[in-house]
Amino acid sequence: MRLNHRALFVACVLSGLMLSAAGCRAGRRVTPGADPMLSVRTLIDAPEDFARRRVGSDDYSIPPYAKFLKGVRICLNPGHGGDAHKRGFKRGPTGVREAEINLRVAKYLREFLVVAGAEVLLTREDDIELSYEERAAIAADWNADLFLSLHHNAIDNKPQANYTTVWYHGDVDYRPSNLDLARYLCEGLLDGLRVPTITDVPLKSDLLMYEQGFAVLRHAKMTAALTESSFYTNPAEEQRLRDPAYNLREAYALFLALAKYALAGLPRAALVEPADAVIRGGATRLVFELDDGLRSRKAWGHERTMILRDSIAVRIDGERVAHRFDDDGERYTLVVNVPAGLAVGEHAVEVQFQNLNKNSVLNPHFEFLVE
Repeated sequence: MRLNHRALFVACVLSGLMLSAAGCRAGRRVTPGADPMLSVRTLIDAPEDFARRRVGSDDYSIPPYAKFLKGVRICLNPGHGGDAHKRGFKRGPTGVREAEINLRVAKYLREFLVVAGAEVLLTREDDIELSYEERAAIAADWNADLFLSLHHNAIDNKPQANYTTVWYHGDVDYRPSNLDLARYLCEGLLDGLRVPTITDVPLKSDLLMYEQGFAVLRHAKMTAALTESSFYTNPAEEQRLRDPAYNLREAYALFLALAKYALAGLPRAALVEPADAVIRGGATRLVFELDDGLRSRKAWGHERTMILRDSIAVRIDGERVAHRFDDDGERYTLVVNVPAGLAVGEHAVEVQFQNLNKNSVLNPHFEFLVE
């Protein structure tokens, strides 16, 4: 379902007004019926500019390579929200809410990303409920390059559990760029949070959890990953996750991970012929211009090929087809042979390749029409 952004904004404002009317002010925990499992505002209070005043400080410096985030459109999805009335739902042992942790980390991460020049959109700014489809649609309507769904984990009857996992959708071949994003995020969280235990393979497919995977990742139309940074069901970790300093530490770890991902280049493809994506009059080819995410920087050696030729694969309607790859030192061109006898109507084409840092193309999926 497509969500009207104006309606979302109004809903956010009304949500804030209702909370205020209920007496929920910053720094005050509201506990209906004195039940901690129905409380809101469960995090330690922090001033509105807590993150902003620390971004760029010695402890939270912006590394030079963060400049490659400039112009990258990143949609942050703070998981859950609008669920405080569900007793015990997504809460730690003392009632700390995952939805509040997720939102604070997302807002702190945005502060870092904006300073680096990235364009950032949050799927929610307040404690409101959105469907998985709505969250993915917000990112798609905004033409996001990357979609990060931010979460924290839970497990019943194992309070000692506390480790990091990052999730991608489907099998490893579904969208290789999802693996790239997930891998950078996972490495960043492992280095930044340093939780005391580790699962031996922290990068995981969402098919391990559900037959069709996580709905929010399944509906995402762009490169996407879901983080489960640590466990709020671990009593000690629950208390750390209430602390704005710890939330900022997590946000900084995610920021550095995204900056390193961008440093390695974000490859893209563009269909340039036919310009209207319509095959007419017996035409037999599609022409793509490839971008390795690196050459445009004009660094020493930029004229050398920085796309792995053997990584190039093209499929039309799921079947591999022949192609020709050309590089004149300034421009990469991929000429794709359209199979003879292709039926009239719409067809899907997938273009995959990797740059020299093994980052895969962000936008591999295209459609064309045969008349």
